[in-house]
Amino acid sequence: MIDTKLRGKFQPTFDIMAVKLVKIQLRPNVITWIAFGVGILASVSVAIEWMIPSILLLWLSGLLDVLDGTVARLTRSSSRGGAYMDLILDRMVEAAYILGLAYRFPQGYYAYLLFYVAVIFNFTTFIVAGALFQNNGAKSMHYDVGIAERTETFLVFTLLALFPTNIYLILMIFNAVIFITGMVRFKRVLAYSKSLD
Repeated sequence: MIDTKLRGKFQPTFDIMAVKLVKIQLRPNVITWIAFGVGILASVSVAIEWMIPSILLLWLSGLLDVLDGTVARLTRSSSRGGAYMDLILDRMVEAAYILGLAYRFPQGYYAYLLFYVAVIFNFTTFIVAGALFQNNGAKSMHYDVGIAERTETFLVFTLLALFPTNIYLILMIFNAVIFITGMVRFKRVLAYSKSLD
């Protein structure tokens, strides 16, 4: 929700950063892989309880994730393959960060498991919506808006790293939000698919 509502306000700043990356000829897919690598470093950092570095690396990964798409649009090199790879690597960073937390703080075991179930459900509805709905946006595929988007996820991950004694409660609340996001989208997809029959 934050991404959808506030992205326009920050996009001019992202454009300035992206122009600098274009000047040094960094291709969008390379930026995507760098974002992935930085995200994995964030996950390793949280696993060894370097909390502040892990948070900084996580948000740097998120920034690079925004910039890869911005560079792709500026250079007119957007592609379905690039969008697909970006979506998958984003989920891998999120999965790795939860694994890092689970390694260091195993007491949140059931909340971690439920997080994976929630993400699988939510991401599946997102991909189906992307395949079914017409793309009228600037992205390479239809981007279906949800309550829980990437910024919300990073905010929750930041809270988990800062307040590890409350991991179970924080993550269970967020799991509920992810499930609600998926259920709302699932209902919308079903309604749309019925209208096509």
